[in-house]
Amino acid sequence: MQYINRFNVLPHKSEAFRDWLKKNDKLLHEGMPEGWQYLGTWFTVRGFGRYDCEMRYELDDYAVLGGDFGSDALQEAWLEILDSLAPNLGETYLMKSAEDISIMKGA
Repeated sequence: MQYINRFNVLPHKSEAFRDWLKKNDKLLHEGMPEGWQYLGTWFTVRGFGRYDCEMRYELDDYAVLGGDFGSDALQEAWLEILDSLAPNLGETYLMKSAEDISIMKGA
């Protein structure tokens, strides 16, 4: 199951955010909470899309949504860059593939 978070970056901060992602790539992959796997971050291009960025994670199951926030190092790294991200909530999706989804009869 994928957890997808879409959000905006403040004006003139996209390059700093991209550089932060590159610098912290290993930490994003290895410092995630148990049951979370960082899949990557995508940027919209040429004005296509409502939001500037999308971060994707693979989740083991629903229970990990109530878990911790990852390693202390990862939390400290996030504090370095939060002032570059827009304070709006953006959009968050929890998605399953067509092969994995259970659909109620008649839905």
